[in-house]
Amino acid sequence: MKFDTDYWSSLNRKERETVKLNPAELGYSLGGDPLKNLKAGIFMGTNNMELTFFNAPGKSQKSQGGSPEAWTKTERQEMKELARVNEVDVTIHATPNMGGGGASFSGFTGQGFSDEARAKAVEEMERTAEFAADVAGGGPVVCHIDGFQRPVYNAGGEDNQFESYKEEKEKAPLIFVDQKTGRLQQISREDKVFLPVSIKDSQGNRTDEYEIDQDTGYFKVEEKNIDDMQEVYNQLSEQDQRKFKNPLNLFFNEIRKSQTEESIARRHEYMTSVNNITKESDKYKRLLHEYQQTKGKEHSEKLARDLLTQELIPKNPQTQEPDFEELKKLRESPEAFLNERIENLEQNKKIFQTGVIGYSKQLEQQEQETASFVEVSKYGVKKEAQTIAESAMRAYEIEKKRKLKKSLWIAPENWAVEHYGSHPEEYRKIITESREQMADSLKKQNASLSNNKAKEIAEDHIRGTFDIGHLNMWKKFYKAKPGEDKDKGFAKWMDKNVRGLVKDKIIGHVHLADNFGYHDEHIELGEGNAPIQEFFKILKEENYKGKTIAEPGGQRDGQLHRVWRSAMMAGGSPIYRIDAASKSWTDVSGSYFGRTQSPNFVVGGYAPSKDDWTMWSEVPME
Repeated sequence: MKFDTDYWSSLNRKERETVKLNPAELGYSLGGDPLKNLKAGIFMGTNNMELTFFNAPGKSQKSQGGSPEAWTKTERQEMKELARVNEVDVTIHATPNMGGGGASFSGFTGQGFSDEARAKAVEEMERTAEFAADVAGGGPVVCHIDGFQRPVYNAGGEDNQFESYKEEKEKAPLIFVDQKTGRLQQISREDKVFLPVSIKDSQGNRTDEYEIDQDTGYFKVEEKNIDDMQEVYNQLSEQDQRKFKNPLNLFFNEIRKSQTEESIARRHEYMTSVNNITKESDKYKRLLHEYQQTKGKEHSEKLARDLLTQELIPKNPQTQEPDFEELKKLRESPEAFLNERIENLEQNKKIFQTGVIGYSKQLEQQEQETASFVEVSKYGVKKEAQTIAESAMRAYEIEKKRKLKKSLWIAPENWAVEHYGSHPEEYRKIITESREQMADSLKKQNASLSNNKAKEIAEDHIRGTFDIGHLNMWKKFYKAKPGEDKDKGFAKWMDKNVRGLVKDKIIGHVHLADNFGYHDEHIELGEGNAPIQEFFKILKEENYKGKTIAEPGGQRDGQLHRVWRSAMMAGGSPIYRIDAASKSWTDVSGSYFGRTQSPNFVVGGYAPSKDDWTMWSEVPME
């Protein structure tokens, strides 16, 4: 279907709506067999066709649609030629089922973060980009931002605008990740820490001395929760504030510290035993040396024996009599007695020294782990951006190698509300950081490349895909103000948060779908409650130039085309006739509703079988 003229002159009265969406840039999406779907899109009349894969990363079954790699060079050439002769632009959507093959852009697996999962995602994106280069000659390669779990109530830095369950703010766990291993640790917001009360100087500043409880004789302690940590953080020295960076990290460190205090106490206990044994052993060594000096001198040796007896042989506390067994050993051979005592003490000393070393290692490991832990968003965003940047670098290399006429770029898409990256501010952060990482990689690859040029290439090869249907799923968590209409309030929130994404060229590709704000049902546009018209207004006012793809999915068998038709209607695209003024889309679909006579045409499931009604030319009835 061609949309290169509107047939109207300046003197005509246009009996139609103002066009809110450029029909020449409107497309349609189907998942599964790409060749079959491309033909379906052409027969339907679309100018732009997005081919979506649903395979799990790894080897696939072609009978089930297959992966990009399942389609041969010849088949790819057939698709390319088919699109060319029908003047249809093709875009590609990488599989949304990354997790089915253990792949993830952030590396998040549900249990932790894995670089292996990220590597699988990069590999899947590379083979999809190769398919896009062969079939589409470039353009976007759409991928879902999978992100990682995080609370809803403060997503995007908006406190109290959303809530996934009552008291989420008080009960949502705090999630930290070990940067070395990717291991997660959750702590409850209801956890408490007990901090010693510092003595303050004359100026009111905290000192390193602590108050003593006069009743117990122990240090005074105060119970603190996460809400108290801002005050505690403010009272830290500048050096400690730089160390912890924020109250959240301080709280996490205090929680971890409480888990190590027993190890600290045990190490101290063992070290005290080592010191006491060392003193005892040194005493025996001194006595042995003194006794050896008296050997051969009868009077002196007898005197030394008596002194040893008095100093070394313990007495029964009740009878005050010496331990005669020990006394006998000493009298028989003072040297053997002393050497045995020294040997026993040294053996015990080694045991306690081993304990000290073990607890020291354990504490050192715990301290290093604590220092390695960061709040999950700081780590996860970096990893997600790194994977997107690596994928974009590989797409850029494919583009250069094959000398494509248009850019081959990665188009990360907002997705699950419960995961990071679905909120507009999170979405912006991931795409911005991805571009920064790609620019850095370009500079490392080519030192002569200017910063501005590297930034330009990165911005061209990482452009977001924005799905209004996915955004609408935030509505189920939206907290309307008293007396506010929820749909209208959400539409205002959408305008405030999305307009800047279009204006700043964060968004380069758009998906259209509708739902009722709960799940991604992909019903026809206008049949749900997504702010479609408000979104179109933003696109038009901010001069959006990219493709706009209508995505089916929630229709009955044989009715998927209704989504594309609903997008044309919602976008205000006109219908032209030679003999009359512009008609509306309801004249094409559903025009017989409310009429007293039957329609003079049949479509869809009501149409006769093509096997029974086939023209000589085999041209389809539609």
